[in-house]
Amino acid sequence: MDFEYVDNTPELKTLLSEIFTDSFMRAHTNFDNFRALQYSSAVIVNWDAEQMVYSKALLDSFVKESTQFSSWEELVQAATDQRYPAGGAAD
Repeated sequence: MDFEYVDNTPELKTLLSEIFTDSFMRAHTNFDNFRALQYSSAVIVNWDAEQMVYSKALLDSFVKESTQFSSWEELVQAATDQRYPAGGAAD
C-alpha cells in the first residue's frame, strides 16, 4: 500500500482547522465541520497521533465518496484557496 507519514505538529493541526471552516465543509462535503470528517475517517487516519500514518488510496477514496473532490490533496487545495485567496481577503 501507499502509506503517507505526516508529522502532526500543532501548526498543522491549527492550519487544518483554519482552512476547513464550517461553511466550507457544509458547502463541499457531507459533513457539518472538520471534526465530523475526522471522526468519520478515524479508521483510516488517527488525526490525534503525533505522526499520522495513512493509506493515500484509502483516504482519497473516502474523500471521493464524501466530498466534491477526488483526493485529499484536491480537498486541501480547495479549502486553502477559499480561505486564503491569491491577492484577496480571507473569508
